[in-house]
Amino acid sequence: MGIKFERVSYQYQGIDQRGYLAIGDINLSINAAGEFITLIGETGSGKSTLVQHMNALLLPTEGRMKLFGLTIDKNTKKNKKIKLNPIRKKVGLVFQFPEYQLFEETVLKDIIFGPKNFGVSEEEAIKRAKKMIEVVGLDESYLSRSPFNLSGGEKKRVSIAGILAMEPDVLILDEPTSGLDPMGRNALLEVFYDIHKTLNKTVIIITHDMNTVYEYAQRALVMREGVLVYDGDPLQLFSKKNIDNWNLETPDILALSKAMETKFDITFSTPPRSRKALFTEIKEVLK
Repeated sequence: MGIKFERVSYQYQGIDQRGYLAIGDINLSINAAGEFITLIGETGSGKSTLVQHMNALLLPTEGRMKLFGLTIDKNTKKNKKIKLNPIRKKVGLVFQFPEYQLFEETVLKDIIFGPKNFGVSEEEAIKRAKKMIEVVGLDESYLSRSPFNLSGGEKKRVSIAGILAMEPDVLILDEPTSGLDPMGRNALLEVFYDIHKTLNKTVIIITHDMNTVYEYAQRALVMREGVLVYDGDPLQLFSKKNIDNWNLETPDILALSKAMETKFDITFSTPPRSRKALFTEIKEVLK
């Protein structure tokens, strides 16, 4: 087990000096490898607070976490013997705005900064940079370019390459496709899914896009007012009751497949989760 939350709560202090509960009584387990998870919820529901606990950027005010064998609770900060940097190597977090993580004069220097900070030699770090820039769908010519002259999508890819170069087991991405057109969104999601499959990483994506949840996720987590209200199958998530109760948008593929079933009086044997799968099912049914 990579990440385990045991009744974890986090309370922050507001400017009025009062305490506000960001997440409450969270119980959650995430495997160290092989999962593809989406995390959804309305703005302010606690999603970002939750994932910042996963690599110990935030520490619980109540409860405890077990992160790759290390037990962490509200007293961890007082224990000088506990080192949190190894956790941040295991769990890589890519923020929503990639410019927060890009600051060097070249892409190469940005990507190798993290590995070198964890004691990797410059030679090995450069080797990783050349590999990871291709993993995220760019070529080596980008390594000599300034990260600040790249497009939004390219910056996202470079920031992801920098995290991957540290060889984390778990990759967390906060709204990675925001601001991208549908083609850019799909291209980047395919990169994440390929990373998950070929490198056997656990990938966790924070998203407001229900199409991403429906088409890609193996497991869906739903936060609401600081509470984890759903942890399970993405297909089961989109019941009418859940859609109504949690203000979820119906994914395009699900809406289209239901419309096709009604129009042609057909029933799909398995719910299609992509346009290609939907059209294949339609051909089979209408033969």
